[in-house]
Parts: sequence; structure tokens; C-alpha cells
Amino acid sequence: MSTTPSALTTVPTATPVAAPGTHRLPARKRKGLMLVVALAAGAGILGSVGWRASSWFTGNRTLADTNKFIVSPRTFSVVLREKGELKASKSTDIKSEVEGRSTIISLVPEGTAVKEGDLLVELASDQIVDRIRQEELKEANAFTAHEAAKTELEIQLEKNASDIRKAELQIELKDLEFKRYLEGEWQQQKRDCEIAIEQAKIWLDRRKDDYDAAKSLIERKFITPTEFAEDEFNFKKAEWDVEKSENALKVLKEYSHRAELRQKESDLEEAKKEADRVRKNAAAEEVKKQRTLECAEKELSIVRDQLAKLRHQKDKCRITAPTQGFVVYYGGGGGGGMRMMSNDSQIKEGAEVFERQVLMELPDTTEMMVICRIHEAKTDKLRMGQQATIEVEGVPGRRFTGKVSKIAVLADTQNRWLNPDLKEYETEIVLDAMDVPLKPGVTAHVEIMVETIDGKLAVPVQSVYSKGGNRYVFKDSGRSAVPVKVGIGSAGTEWAEVTDGLSEGDQITLAASEEDKRLLPDSPSRDRSFGPPGNAKMTSTPAGAPMARPADGATRPPRGMRQEQQRTGEKPGQGQQRPAATSSSS
Repeated sequence: MSTTPSALTTVPTATPVAAPGTHRLPARKRKGLMLVVALAAGAGILGSVGWRASSWFTGNRTLADTNKFIVSPRTFSVVLREKGELKASKSTDIKSEVEGRSTIISLVPEGTAVKEGDLLVELASDQIVDRIRQEELKEANAFTAHEAAKTELEIQLEKNASDIRKAELQIELKDLEFKRYLEGEWQQQKRDCEIAIEQAKIWLDRRKDDYDAAKSLIERKFITPTEFAEDEFNFKKAEWDVEKSENALKVLKEYSHRAELRQKESDLEEAKKEADRVRKNAAAEEVKKQRTLECAEKELSIVRDQLAKLRHQKDKCRITAPTQGFVVYYGGGGGGGMRMMSNDSQIKEGAEVFERQVLMELPDTTEMMVICRIHEAKTDKLRMGQQATIEVEGVPGRRFTGKVSKIAVLADTQNRWLNPDLKEYETEIVLDAMDVPLKPGVTAHVEIMVETIDGKLAVPVQSVYSKGGNRYVFKDSGRSAVPVKVGIGSAGTEWAEVTDGLSEGDQITLAASEEDKRLLPDSPSRDRSFGPPGNAKMTSTPAGAPMARPADGATRPPRGMRQEQQRTGEKPGQGQQRPAATSSSS
């Protein structure tokens, strides 16, 4: 712009030629000179306009270039960023497990730090001890009957094992006979027949030579007709021997071998069936003895169960810490949503407690986890065991690691009364071993590593549009941008993997104009909630373009992207002007 005024000042520089006080030229020359000056001024103005037009087109071309993206392989990470709350992975409720009512004899003071195995509560056990002695007498009688039935079953099991071994031996023997015939006897018989055929053919060749010689000799009357007849007979006999040997091999292959093979197979199959019958019979006999033993065992079990129950109840009168933690009386002002108890029901020595009554809590802070709620639009990316990094507020400069340990099957309904359309799934991320003490209830920021896309074709997410269930990008055809249907794989916050529709080196448009969006093909079933037919429904807003209203035909970003923008405070379209950013890709 600084050069433009100088171009426009070319007109005043020519004016001193006709300034007053100079030598006046003839009228014809003055007119010619003024014409030259006017032409020079016009050329200057045209040059200035041309320069401005060239500068304008160059600037537009530069702006257009920034709206283009060349498709190439990318490596980027797909992560989920969520906010959650720290909780102790283990918070143990200490309950009374003694049947009926019991009296507290001793109690550990509230707020005491305990470790696994420390005594917490002791309850009265006098009545339980008396009942144990009575059940021990019943147990001795039932034990004798049980041992007799057990011995009979052991004898039957040994007999069954012997019978089964015999049946399995028969299978093995029949299998060996089958293999001996198939791999030995049959091969030998076939070879004998083949040798006999070869011998007969050799003998036939010899007799044929004798017979042919005899024909020549009988014509010359060097031999008698009797000798000729003998040679002729020997030749025919040799032919008969060859035919006989060949028939023998044919009979062996087509009849004898097949019959013998079928017999061996049948013997083996029968041996297997007999073994099955032996096993079934052994199983039936075993069931009979087993049922007899079970009757005696149930009688003994009933007595023993009652005795074990009483002994267990006696042991439960001494309640020990199952894990380490801090003692918090239930209802004694410990918070955590506990109900307040009346003075008569307070946990103290001498108070009566009932079965399953919660006496205290033991939160264990050595193992922590983060509870976060994932929107339903993102749950398809969650997998058990995914690695995660956690930042805890109040612990600056530290990043903890963990992994996804639980994904809720059903959506959380805790806050549904606030927003009935909000469906979130509670997810637990267990933290790995840590050397910093953490407290439950603290806010934590979680990044869940979904996957890493390595060297795949990718485009910026803001360049992908959706309509009628299909995904499109606007491919630069040189003079205009045309929509191209593409297949989209994994997508991160900046990049989306392209599985089909584009090739490396293709150039696409990052932000399509309203005219370009009208080129998106109509789907058979239109979503009428987003304006008139022909309007495109987009999964993302192009870089630098204002967020379109639903009434204008274009749609807002998906719900998952809107929540991400709300969580991070990012405005629509913000941060999308950097298609080649390397923060999460290379």
C-alpha cells in the first residue's frame, strides 16, 4: 500500500511542463504535448489499478492456499480428557456378623490409625460357647456312618478303574491288528501278486520267443509237429498264467482286501463301543455308591455346618481390621452421608448391636482411584485396561498414572433430574503406586489414552462433513471444490483417519463455503429438524467459519465436541486453524 500513492503522483509530475512563465509553444504542439501527458497519466492510473488488482488476486490466492490441505500420512494420539473426583479404592464397612443381638465389651477409640489384623471390637460370646459343646457330640455319631459309605465308594472306584483299563487295552490291541494288516499284511499280499504277475510276464516273453522260433522251424521241417504243439501249448499256458496272476491281484484289491479291512475296522469300532459301555456301567455303579455316601455326608454336613456356624459366630465376636485405615464410627459425626443415630444406638462399650449393623468405616488411602462420568458419545472409545494420566488439584507439577478398571454398564441416573437428556457412564481409573498421600474428594483431571494412529492417511477433523449417515470432504479439483465420500476410522481432537475415498497427495478444502455445502448429495431420509432439504448436516465446523445456526441448514458440532468445548472453554472453530499442528501428531 505504500507504493500506491507514488504511482498516483505520476500525474502531478507532468504538470510543470505547462506551468506559467515558461516558453509557450504553438497551439498544435501544445495540443500534442497535452495528449502525451494525458496518455502518460492514463498509463500511470492503469498501472496503479493493475498493480492493485494483481496484489488483490495474490492476496486472495494466499488466503485460498491457507484454506487448503494436502492429504498425507500422520501419526497422532486419540485421547479422552475428563474431570473426575478422587476416591479411596477400598473403603471397608465394619459390621456385626453375630446372629441376633450382642453386647459390645471393648471398642477401639475413633480416629485411631489401624493396620490389617488389629482388634477393633469385641462382643460377648458366653451363650455361643455352650451351644458349641452340644453340637460336638452329634458330630461324632454322624462321622462313623460317613466313613463306612466312603470306604464302599472307594472299592467301587477301584473296580471301575480295572474294568476300564481292560476295555482300553482291547481298543489298543484291535488298533494294532488294524495297523498290522493295513501297513504290513496287505502290503505284502499285494506285493506277492505283483511279483507273480511280473514272473508270469517274463515267462510269457520267453515262451513267445520259443513259439515264434518253432513256427519258423516247423515250416522248414526242422522239428516235428509234436514239438511244435508242445511249444504252442507252453506259450498259451504262459498267457494263462499272466491272466491268472492279474485276476488274483484284482480279486485281492477289490474283494479280499476290502473285506479284511472292513473286518478290522469293525473289530476296532466294537472294541471302542464296548469300552463306552464299560465306562457307562462304571459311572452308574459309582453314582449308586456316591448317592449312598451323599446321604451319610449330608447328615454329617448338617451337624458340621451347625458346629462350624457356631464356631464362626464365636470368631466373629472378635472383629479385626481387614485392611489398614482410620477408624470412623458409623453415625458418630464422621460425615460421608452417614445417618445420625440416637443416644441409645450410639457405638460405645456396653451397647447392644444387631446382626449386619454397621459399626465403623475404614477408608484406605494407600490405593486411590478417580471416578469420572463419560458422555455416551465417547463410550465407544473406552476399553478396560486403557492407560491414563491424572493431574490432581492441590498437587502441582505431578502427573500420576493409572488404568481404566471399570466401565458402568448402565448410564448414571444421579443427575438425570437436572438434565433428562444427559446420559453419562461412570468410569473408574485406578491409580498406580504413588509416593504422595492423596485425599478422597479432590478434583482430578484425567487423560485416557484410547489409541495411537501410526502413519495413516488423516485430515483435520474440521474438514469432514456428514450428511445422511455418510462422511464427505471437499476435494480441490483445480477450479472448484467437489464433495467426495470418504471412510473415517479413528478420530482425535485434531485429526481423523481416512480409510477410503482419498489418496496421499490429494488436496482438500478446510472450510467449505455455503455454496459448496449445497453440493452435498441428498440422503434418502432427510433430517427435517435441521432446515429444508439440501442443507448439509456436518459433524464439525470448518476452520475459521462461524458456527452456523440449525435454521441455516448447517448443524452444530456433535454433542461430544460441544461438551469438550464447554469443558475447556474453547469457542467453536477456535484452535482449528492449525491443520499441521504437531502437539498430538507428527
